[in-house]
This record gives sequence, C-alpha cells and structure tokens, in this order.
Amino acid sequence: MKKNNKLELSYFRLKLRSYMSEHHPERLHDTEFITVRADMALTAYCDAVAQGFTHPEAESMASEVLYYGLHFSKYDTLVSVLENEFERE
Repeated sequence: MKKNNKLELSYFRLKLRSYMSEHHPERLHDTEFITVRADMALTAYCDAVAQGFTHPEAESMASEVLYYGLHFSKYDTLVSVLENEFERE
C-alpha cells in the first residue's frame, strides 16, 4: 500500500519555509522544526483572534512565534562579509 507523505498547505509553514530559504538555508530540511513552529504560530494566531485581537494584530503575534530565535543568520553574516570584502570600487 502506497503511503501518502504530502504535506498539507499551511500559510505559516510556507511563510517560514520562504524565510528560511533566504536566511537559514542550512535548516530548510528540518521538517520537524518547520512543522512544529508553523503549528505553534497557527495556535497563537487562533488564540489571539479568539481573544478579540484584530487579524493584523494576530498575524503580528503569530509572526513573533514563527520567527522566534531565527533573527541571527550565519548565512546572512557570511554574505554581508563577502559583499563588503569583495565589492567593486
């Protein structure tokens, strides 16, 4: 019997994967991390809306959960150093 391994479409999962592909490409294959973090962001969003926050406020709260601890990127640092060292004058 063929096992179906397709991931469901998730706004927060897609948003996190997009961010990680640009800033943390070395972690892009960590599907467990991405799934857990996307689920946490969805929960934060739903809880915020249920508590009466507006959708943009809930989105902001969910984004804080989604990107927690991902603001420093070794990849971005390396790219910045290379650009500064080898820029054309």
